[in-house]
Formats: sequence, C-alpha cells, structure tokens
Amino acid sequence: MKALVTGACGFVGRYLLAELCSTGWETVAADVLDEPPAGGPTAGEADGEVLPPPALPAGARYRRCDCTDPVAAAALVDEAAPDAVFHLAAQSSAGRSFDDPFGTFRTNVFGTLGLLEALRASPRGADTVFLSVCSSEEYGRRPRGEMPLVEESAVEPVSPYAASKAAQSMLTLQYGASHGIPVIVTRSFGHTGPGQTDTFVLPAFARRCARIELGLDEPVVRTGNLDVERDFLDVRDVVRAYRLLVEGGRRQEIYNVCSGRGLRLRDALDTLISRIPGGARIETDPALMRPVDVPVMIGSNEKLRLATGWEPEIPVERMLDDLARWWKRREASGSERDRHAGRRP
Repeated sequence: MKALVTGACGFVGRYLLAELCSTGWETVAADVLDEPPAGGPTAGEADGEVLPPPALPAGARYRRCDCTDPVAAAALVDEAAPDAVFHLAAQSSAGRSFDDPFGTFRTNVFGTLGLLEALRASPRGADTVFLSVCSSEEYGRRPRGEMPLVEESAVEPVSPYAASKAAQSMLTLQYGASHGIPVIVTRSFGHTGPGQTDTFVLPAFARRCARIELGLDEPVVRTGNLDVERDFLDVRDVVRAYRLLVEGGRRQEIYNVCSGRGLRLRDALDTLISRIPGGARIETDPALMRPVDVPVMIGSNEKLRLATGWEPEIPVERMLDDLARWWKRREASGSERDRHAGRRP
C-alpha cells in the first residue's frame, strides 16, 4: 500500500510517518520545506526517555509541495499515485488564527481544495482514500450536559481556526459525495507528546516546569485559564487511529479521535509541578487568555472503536511524564550549549 502524507515534517506528521513505515506502507512525505530536517534521533527510547521520530524515517521519500498551489498538488498526487492520502498539513493553532485568519483559511481550506481537485482529476481518484484531519474545535462552546460530544453534535466554531476546520470538513464530504472520492474526516481532540512545540498548552507547561527544575527560571508558572477541561490523547495513539481508519473505517464518515475523558488544565499543571523539588507557584497572566475560550470539550470515541477496534493505549500519566522528561532533556542540552558559547541560559 502506498501513502501520501502532507504536513509530514510537523509534529504529528513525523509520528504518522513512523507508524506507516513500521506497518509496511510505502510512503511519500510532503511538506513546504525545501528538504526535510537532517539528523535527529531515531524513534524509540534513550535512557528511559521516549524520543520523537526523525522527520523522515527509513521507508519514506520526501517531496516539497505547497498544497495551496493546485498545479503543485496535482503533480504531487500524480507522482505519488497513492492508495491513501493522509492530509495533515494545516495551520493548527486556534490562538494564532486570531492574528492571521487569512493565512489560516488559505492553508486549511485552500490546501485541502488543492488536493481534492487533484484527486478529482486523477484516474485513481475514486480508489484513493482521503483522510482529512480536522478538529474538535469545530464543536465550539457546548454545555457540559452535552458531553461527551458525538459526531452528530452541533458545530458552532468560535475561532477562525475552528471555522476553517469546519469548512475543511464540509468541503471534504462534499467532494466525496459529488465526485466519488472515498473520504474520511476526523474531528481530532487535543493530543501531545515529545517533540510538540510550546505554542500548545501542555508542552508550554512542561517546558516551564523543566526550566524551573533545572534552576533556569524562577519557580513561577504564568498561565491563562486553568479551569478549561479538555480531552487529550498521546500522539502515538492518534496516528494509530488514523492508520486504522484508512485501513478499515467507513468512507464518507466523520470520526472523533479522542480519549473519552476530560483533563482539567489545572490538574495537568499540578501533575507537572509535582515533579519539581520545592514546587512552584501559579500566577494568572491576562495576556495568555484567549479572546473566546471553550470551557469543556470531551468527546465520545465509540464510533471509532466500533469501526476499527482501536483503543487508547497510553494513559494520561505516561503522556505527561514522557512530555516532561523530553522537555527536561531538551532544556538541559540547550543550557549546556549556552554555557559553552558563553551565553546566559
């Protein structure tokens, strides 16, 4: 089986490439970089620490492509001749989307359109599964009584990012219905793991706690709204769900990819702070508050489980522990490099 993965050099893309290559898929990795980042550790563990996969594992070949360019997208699909497209390329930050709504829509909607048009024109389009990775943010502010959210729950996006993903979902399903492309849409809830940048909340907490533990920062963690409750998965469980959906999920369907349980940000931060000898205090920073926040977001994964047999394998405690250890190792390495260069950490 041949796969095309867009956004392949991103956080989730790297894990998905590793998942696909380790299970026998021949994979083309596409991203907007001129070439994939060189070097880096291999997937696995080192000194008890889980390491993120390299940008391009053995068994994958790289192609540069901006999917918002329809000519480039068509050439990519023609060359890859995939049995499945895993479309991960996205502007994936709700917070950033308020600063750049035009860029968010261009990447998320027009990038999807470029690929769908390429499949529509391809003689293989009707036989190529298109997995469109969208977001639980599409659901918007739902009352706690509606939790856990199912795929039929109302969609009421409250950020440009969420609105762009709702548009991507509808566009994908429309192309499936109108042009016979076998499409699957995910509404993926929060996920994290080693290698995720600190523009996202759990890595931001983990990095701050690592720096405090190493004595690089004062023992204060400044935060936004900690009463938010979210449904989080480890990224390794997420990419396994994506593969299983392409291999056995029903076409023309939406699937929640989620744990089915809530995690309060305050509890996650308390867990990370508990690793710090002497602890740390928490201070609320108004600058870190979103213009509009969703207080609770918990999904049902029943449809995914029934379709594929998938179950989450990595508990939240291990997810946070792996994240914390990775950031501690990274910050310690950065501090050592700064000392050798004569810079302050």
